[in-house]
Amino acid sequence: MADIFISHSSKTPERLKRVGRLVELLSDRWSVWWDDALVGRYTQVIPSEIGLATCIVPIWTHAASASDAVHEELVLARNAGKHIIPARMENCAAPFAFGAYSDVDFTCWDGEADHPAVLQLARKLATILPPPAKPKRLRGIGDGPLELPALFMSVSSHETQVEPLPAVQALRIFGADAVLVSAYDLLPLRRDNAMLLELANIRRQGGLVLVDSGNYEASRLKDASWTQPKFKQALKDVPHDWVFSFDVMEPSRGWKKAARQVIDAVEANRKFTSAPVLPIVHAPYTRKRGHDVASLPRVVHGVADALTPPMIAVPERELGRGLAERAATVQRIRQALDTLPFYQPLHLLGTGNPWSIVVLAAAGADSFDGLEWCRVVVDRETNRLNHFQHFDLFTYQSGQAESPLVTEVLKNDNIDFNARAAFHNLDYFAQLRDELRHAAAKGSFEALSARILGSSHRILARKMPALFP
Repeated sequence: MADIFISHSSKTPERLKRVGRLVELLSDRWSVWWDDALVGRYTQVIPSEIGLATCIVPIWTHAASASDAVHEELVLARNAGKHIIPARMENCAAPFAFGAYSDVDFTCWDGEADHPAVLQLARKLATILPPPAKPKRLRGIGDGPLELPALFMSVSSHETQVEPLPAVQALRIFGADAVLVSAYDLLPLRRDNAMLLELANIRRQGGLVLVDSGNYEASRLKDASWTQPKFKQALKDVPHDWVFSFDVMEPSRGWKKAARQVIDAVEANRKFTSAPVLPIVHAPYTRKRGHDVASLPRVVHGVADALTPPMIAVPERELGRGLAERAATVQRIRQALDTLPFYQPLHLLGTGNPWSIVVLAAAGADSFDGLEWCRVVVDRETNRLNHFQHFDLFTYQSGQAESPLVTEVLKNDNIDFNARAAFHNLDYFAQLRDELRHAAAKGSFEALSARILGSSHRILARKMPALFP
């Protein structure tokens, strides 16, 4: 007995691989039957499987339109009162008498797990098939360009040891796979135009460039002049892959209204760029109570359900006071997102501490950004952050660098002190990123948390048995 019966024509062999991929994706949530698994006689098995299935997903192709077998399967399904949700893989007519069924357009689909067609089909199926399992954690967004978990190396002019242009140059030289640069620093009056060339080169090397809204710098500098028109101006001519929407910094306390505010902001910002616009969800704040984390899961769920974005972001500082409280909030957000019929990646803004990254990844976050690589210096042995000027104390760790380039940089005293410290950090965070991906692939972060946190892992495990049982 299967939840879904896939009806298709095997006379289109070039489509069979795509049908198999669709079966694979749907099988993450539901039981799926198609004739690749057939054992026995067609005339006995097919009517039985259709009778047991809740829903029929016919694959519209030219061959299917002309197939007597497909037509007979559809008649059997209709007569049995089964739900029929077609997936169109070729621009063709539906089989006779079945053209009135609303289909999902898969004609431009190449197998991506988060393609809009897959998400739309999953949403339709979820209305009639309550998913028995939570969505499987994605290994990457769109099967590329970004592998998860991801660490975005942030660039900012505010309180860092490396100015934006040399920071972007360092990231390009190092070969960073994910870079976040603030729109505040990309305003034509502020930026060095060499930034544009560096960002273009990062993308050419396969790196992903994400532009932040600029509200972090504006809020820290109390710059009330930073507005959406300036945000729009800053985006013009800047090479980028994704953009964070201009934040709704003071959302409504009602979760439905707050979600609507974020959705409206994303839709408004889509006029500024052809790149995907990623939503940012802030927690309501009052001076007396601080940030209200109770409503965050509902708001994040509502925004994700409406927009199905590549990622959805929440500022880490608004998740709670301590690390345990923040991890618990991330768990609640992930639990809410896992009721969706698709996997929604969650990004945490301003998370660059290795301890926080590992714990919050275990709680359900998928992506992080931070300025720590150009603001402090990391001790590889304790995974703790130290004052940037204390890099002298950690130069002996140059032999632990994984990148041959970084090894050479760290040994060269003629290279600027700040540059050597920054490359030391970049190599560390690249190794941490790879360890996160290995832990995610295994489905457990406990061993990594124990290594990164040391004896403190046991303290956290006692505080959060649901996180590290």
